[in-house]
Amino acid sequence: MLRLTVLIENSAPDHLFAEHGLSLHLDYEGHSYLLDSGTSGLFVRNADLLGIDLSRVERAALSHGHNDHAGGFPAFFHRNWQAPVLARPAAVQSYQKDTADEACRPAGVDPALFTRWADRFDLADGPRLLAPGLHLIPDAVSHEQSLAAETAHGLVVMNSCCHAGAAHIVREVRALFPTQKVHAIVGGFHLVGKTGMDSLGVPPEQVRLLSHQLAEELEVERICTGHCTGHPAFDLMAQQKPGRLIPLHTGTCLSF
Repeated sequence: MLRLTVLIENSAPDHLFAEHGLSLHLDYEGHSYLLDSGTSGLFVRNADLLGIDLSRVERAALSHGHNDHAGGFPAFFHRNWQAPVLARPAAVQSYQKDTADEACRPAGVDPALFTRWADRFDLADGPRLLAPGLHLIPDAVSHEQSLAAETAHGLVVMNSCCHAGAAHIVREVRALFPTQKVHAIVGGFHLVGKTGMDSLGVPPEQVRLLSHQLAEELEVERICTGHCTGHPAFDLMAQQKPGRLIPLHTGTCLSF
């Protein structure tokens, strides 16, 4: 069984903290894992409030080399002294922020993270296992990887930003596991515009096509999204496929 808890996301209820970023805690078959760490250490405070003991995390993964997913790892390392973080080697490189504002700093991870904590990062290209039943799968973006969990309902695919495209990522996972269906996808879909969460970065027709591809062509039953999807894209997808869309917020708990 997989129980997934959002430890940080762009939105949160009043009793929890929010920031631009994403962090997911996985309770999988009685073991504790972490995917991403948000931008800062706020996800650690949320974990405390939610009753999740991060010192018990056995292994962690970094989905891709952007600071809003890796910036909180120093806080995690001060709480957890043993769990390695599995990432792709290209995550060490710097990636420019996807923004029209040239004053914004690069979105890449601070290189000091990988030098200061070199003994905590396990850098390799997959596919490989985070744990039995938890598969790290590289995609077409050189620094990005998905985490696919085997469950009784089918595969649950977690990709924090889906820069390669959510439908493309699901197709790649299905190709690796031809006998298993993808039951759910969890993460951001990189559809937000350059002016914030209330903007749309792609034509509406592209959002509607993605909804059709995920729900009809690929038969994904649960589409759990937030973060870089943005509010207009989420609303369009929810109108297109009511009942399939599940919003992600800090504190959201999902069981599979």
